[in-house]
Amino acid sequence: MAKHSQRSAHAASVSTFLSADQARRTVQELLDTSLQYCPRTYENDKHWGETKKVWAGVRIGHEGFKITTHRRWKEVKHGLQTKYKIAFPGDDKAPLPVHVDVRSVSPNLTDDASSAKGWKIDCYLITPLDFQARVERWNRGVKFYSVEILGKMKIGLRIDGQLDAYPDYAELPPAIVIDPAVQQAELTLMSLDVDRVSKIGGEVAEQWGELMEKVIRAVLLDDFNEGLAKKLNRAIDKKRDRLRLSISDWMKQINQA
Repeated sequence: MAKHSQRSAHAASVSTFLSADQARRTVQELLDTSLQYCPRTYENDKHWGETKKVWAGVRIGHEGFKITTHRRWKEVKHGLQTKYKIAFPGDDKAPLPVHVDVRSVSPNLTDDASSAKGWKIDCYLITPLDFQARVERWNRGVKFYSVEILGKMKIGLRIDGQLDAYPDYAELPPAIVIDPAVQQAELTLMSLDVDRVSKIGGEVAEQWGELMEKVIRAVLLDDFNEGLAKKLNRAIDKKRDRLRLSISDWMKQINQA
């Protein structure tokens, strides 16, 4: 499971020495740093080429004087077929246009509510994205339409998590381990603007924009939100080595302006 739960029993939390403002700054810095490792583009074709098994007639044969029949089936394209590419706008070398808002920091109370273990964090990230999508509708092998849609959207990411810190006495002087964990996470679509639909414009493009919004909500957001908290925790675990600080570095970080 996630490594944030793996600490020695004698390693007491030091996050109680953090003020709410220091915890807020620590989370802000963690999020700003994590954005450096975020890919600028993402592509998905999981729902492209989906098929349905349909009846394709009967094959009649002979076995001696006996007539035999065999039902035939085939796989044909069926349903809404989508593939898409999303990308952060701007130059590849420019910082990502992600606004990070740490909305609240509060003590993470224990079960008996008499003491706190770290901090509960509520934060929100907002970013614009460019998108390109190919959408096709098939019904048992018959194509109803096929369009390519280009546009822009704005998405928000709500994260509820916790932040703790504890000393690692495996080395002297002990290192301070920053221990974030995500409890809940959800992406939401805030706005959508369609720039072009194949070679169609005007009112028709607006109608396809309504379709694209449904596709984004039903396909893209569902894809990302499925197990999102676990995915984020796995990403944190891969960077655990960057969450170990010397005492001097840790004191400098929590007291920075």
